[in-house]
Amino acid sequence: MEKQKRTNTIDSSSQEAIAGLDPLLQPIDDQNDDPVYYSQHSSIFYIPVTVINDNNEENIDSNKKSNILTRICLYIERFSGIIYSLIASLLFTCSNFLIKQLDDVVLLDVFLIRFVIQGLISFGYIIYKGYHPLSSNFNGLLIFIRSLIAATSSICFYIGLSLLPLPDLTTIRHTQVVWTALLVLIIFRERITLPTIVASILTLIGVICVAQPSFLFTKSKTLNETSQILLSKNDENRLLSMFIALLCAFSISMSVVLNKKLLEKQVRQSIIMFYFILTTFILLLIMQTYYWTFSKTNQQKFNIKKIYLTKNFIYATILATLQLIPMILSQKSIKREHPSIFTVVQASDILFAIILQNIFSINKSNGLALIGSTLVLTSIVIVGVHKLWQDRQNRTCLPTTIQENK
Repeated sequence: MEKQKRTNTIDSSSQEAIAGLDPLLQPIDDQNDDPVYYSQHSSIFYIPVTVINDNNEENIDSNKKSNILTRICLYIERFSGIIYSLIASLLFTCSNFLIKQLDDVVLLDVFLIRFVIQGLISFGYIIYKGYHPLSSNFNGLLIFIRSLIAATSSICFYIGLSLLPLPDLTTIRHTQVVWTALLVLIIFRERITLPTIVASILTLIGVICVAQPSFLFTKSKTLNETSQILLSKNDENRLLSMFIALLCAFSISMSVVLNKKLLEKQVRQSIIMFYFILTTFILLLIMQTYYWTFSKTNQQKFNIKKIYLTKNFIYATILATLQLIPMILSQKSIKREHPSIFTVVQASDILFAIILQNIFSINKSNGLALIGSTLVLTSIVIVGVHKLWQDRQNRTCLPTTIQENK
């Protein structure tokens, strides 16, 4: 019975857009047990305990309940998953915003160094746990495909970070929630639901509003031929950047689905993470070697002192490495909160990016971009709330403790 209950929980979670398996915020450690929200306090799945005691114990309990500090602590514990997720989103968005403000920094070089550090930590964790990268249940081809797709999503995000305003990139990147929901419906041959249809339509309109292609949105009349050529090139560059951001979102969705397949085959999350880091590092190394050696678009000569030993590069590397902190906080949130709630809360990246962009940056978001971000955020909420409602219909959560009369 207990095994069947655990299986139902896994199947239920697999039908959700689980942003916790997002390669940009993927945990290093394994989660073998049920999440804390399943058996303990959670913002949604918490069931109050009915305590039956004698009169003296009831008086003690009533005194405890009247203690304001105790109540605050209980609420913090209950909503700790949401708190961890909000802090993780804020730190992740702020670090990306600060990295983007640093001039004359090649971001792929920065994240190449970050992945060296992250890879050493991941490898150390595997050794500490006594795992073998080539275990008996090693699914080499599936791990390679998943690592390649996840690495593509990460690299596309870092390229988009240098090309697009942060709110636009964050909005497009979070459309992966809807794409994941659609992929799950297609792969598992489920009947499509009205909320999914509505969310997909809103996402499509939101992406168009953020991208603002010239063939749909007329530009102001140009003064001369030179300015017209410049606007045309800018439009082409923006469309290319939006395509890269969309590729990032689709790749994340595919990696989420493949990650689920690997977890079903009993492959440990830390092993999956290690191969993802290794693949991303190799791809970044190849790309940057080509960029500094053969690329004709690069007008700068390779110079370690001028490129890697500058203040901005060191600051960017420190900020990129500190992004391991929101990854740890996200893992804590996943263990404490329902995946749908975590997915919705994590989408606060969009709000944080818009606030930072419009307060601290010269380039402000226009009205269409804000409408597009709102539509995408609404679609994420629709998908998350719908999946949460489905799960609550069949929930089997138990109270934390039940005291009985003796």
